[in-house]
Amino acid sequence: MTSRSIFTICVFVVSLFGLSIIPLSSSQDQVEIPSWEVGWETDVDGVYELSISGDNDILDSIDFFIANERMTEINLEITIDWDESDNIPIELEYDESVSVAASDNQTFTIEISDVSGYSFKRSPTQSMTLLLSAQEVAVEQAITTQEIDAELTVPSVFDLVLESATKDETLYSGSSIEYVLIVTNHGNTKDVIKMPESSVKSCPNVDVEGLDVLRDVEVDNSTSSEYTIRISASESQPERLCEVTISIKSAGNDKLSSTVFEVSVNSNAAPDDASNSNNEQPSSTPEGEITEADTLSFIPLYESILVVIIAVAFGRRNNC
Repeated sequence: MTSRSIFTICVFVVSLFGLSIIPLSSSQDQVEIPSWEVGWETDVDGVYELSISGDNDILDSIDFFIANERMTEINLEITIDWDESDNIPIELEYDESVSVAASDNQTFTIEISDVSGYSFKRSPTQSMTLLLSAQEVAVEQAITTQEIDAELTVPSVFDLVLESATKDETLYSGSSIEYVLIVTNHGNTKDVIKMPESSVKSCPNVDVEGLDVLRDVEVDNSTSSEYTIRISASESQPERLCEVTISIKSAGNDKLSSTVFEVSVNSNAAPDDASNSNNEQPSSTPEGEITEADTLSFIPLYESILVVIIAVAFGRRNNC
């Protein structure tokens, strides 16, 4: 056999061997190792808005899932926290260690709460990043880690508060005084004042004027605004203590806020006792002085006595 024939046979054998191992390598590449996955069960696509209670406290929960595609159970250490760039006091409660059986998919819950009033301080336009880390552990050794995150925000909170302040003016019948109304927006976003209204108890002739200055006014969050109104009483209003109620409505949540204060109405009628008493009092005379009237009343009495004495004297003389 020539050297050329030997070479040809060697090339043929090598080619057959290469063809035999190519499919084996391809089939091995197509085999996927069973794994696990963590993801959000709650729909948090975009920005998730947290729910609040009737007292405007944050009270919500979101769920995440862990899918185990392996033939054995997996143990995971869970860590959930807010982005370190934000100082967020919202509390998070969850299971820090979980186990998922082979070929199983389990859902876990994160309880989110805050009663410190953070919903009033946080703007609804500022999102918060929630970070979740799931770390597989075996024999107290970390093996693999997966991380997911979500953007959350607090809802809009509306809280308009109405207060009043007096200018220490006296209200008389037929006049008016000024009162100051103070509107404070304790919410976390802008609000608009709606439906300013008033009522006066026990005083039908007392009116509240100038409430239109509050109508449809926009109040920025965390600010206060002052508005001046007038309280007027007609001339026919008698002296009385009147109870005045002013109320406004929030355009954000349709809730009413009211302030109640008392106004005392004084009558304009001046008392006549002083003038009458002055007219009735006799004029006084300094002690020890004799008036002309006293002198005149004294003279006729003196003359009468003198006449009697003279008459008696003449009568005795004639007898002698």
